[in-house]
Amino acid sequence: MFIMRRIIKERGVKMAKDIKFGLAAPMPGADLDGLIDFSVKADELGFDTVWFPDHVVFVSPTEAHEAWTVATAAAMKTSNIGLGTVSDPHRMHPAVFAQRLATIDHISKGRVNLTLGVGESMNLDAYGINWNRPLARLREAMAVMQKLWATDGPCDFDGEFFNLKEAFLQVKPYQRDRIPMYIATHTPKGLKLAGELGDGWLPLDLTPNLYEGYLKTVHEAAEGVGRNVDEIDAALWVFTSLGENEDEAYKTLEPFKYVLCMQDQLKKAGYDVDIPEEYHGLNYFNVIPQDEEGKKNFRELGQFFPREAIIDFTITGSKQDCIKKIEKFIDKGVRHFVLFYRFSPDPALALETYAKEIIPYFKG
Repeated sequence: MFIMRRIIKERGVKMAKDIKFGLAAPMPGADLDGLIDFSVKADELGFDTVWFPDHVVFVSPTEAHEAWTVATAAAMKTSNIGLGTVSDPHRMHPAVFAQRLATIDHISKGRVNLTLGVGESMNLDAYGINWNRPLARLREAMAVMQKLWATDGPCDFDGEFFNLKEAFLQVKPYQRDRIPMYIATHTPKGLKLAGELGDGWLPLDLTPNLYEGYLKTVHEAAEGVGRNVDEIDAALWVFTSLGENEDEAYKTLEPFKYVLCMQDQLKKAGYDVDIPEEYHGLNYFNVIPQDEEGKKNFRELGQFFPREAIIDFTITGSKQDCIKKIEKFIDKGVRHFVLFYRFSPDPALALETYAKEIIPYFKG
């Protein structure tokens, strides 16, 4: 009997129904109309959230629309789905960011979420945007936004990176005093911050066992400041390829292995892979579109990632295989899946199968 059946028996049906399923928007890839149509489709199919990568540029040669503008347009065409971006704290002053988020929260009637990470070179370096000590900046930006949302009158903030003097906003989140803020991280300091301040944790590319270990660190940090760990939405951005069987599903993943897991996590997951020195340290966060050699090396990096590792880091295979893998992630603590499904052999069929067969299996 599946792990999920045991979980339901032990913890009750409500827990299973509380599992959320979101989607990664097709950025890069879709044009503006395509992104809006995608959001409407996700809403109609009953997905809980849709997330837009907040980039100035992408490594791939594609249209790169401003994520919150797209989310705003999507908010006006949808009714129920949560709308969020995965962003950084460096490109916008947190007071302006807080105002923007609160405004979109009103447009969407309270459906806005925000994920913050430490940033990516492609969005910052070429534009002269300072992002030294990124995690410290992230912590301060969160504090500024939360203070402005929660305070009725003028307030002060004396920080290392940001300062307020009798500052206030004339728009607050829609019928709430804060907008949920997730943290995208798997570093020790980042995990601690997620536990101390985050409403959610949204890491990328982890195996079930790695996820369990990192979530324990998040929970320990939360308990250390007197928080209830159930207040933190344990999420995961994960690639999935759904096909007739594992072989078919893996075949369409294989050309994209370089983005399906990161070198440092591969080692931590126990895969002793010999990667030549010229590829050391390469990942999506430090490659830039202007560096042709760097992009070439980054794409070549995937050749060193074994099939068993890719299967471990993703949700890949038949419908039954995917259900079993989701159960495994749930057993390790995941409560909110953000699915990137477009590497499936038939992406449209994969989306429909998740919406009409896999998600109902978990939600009833």
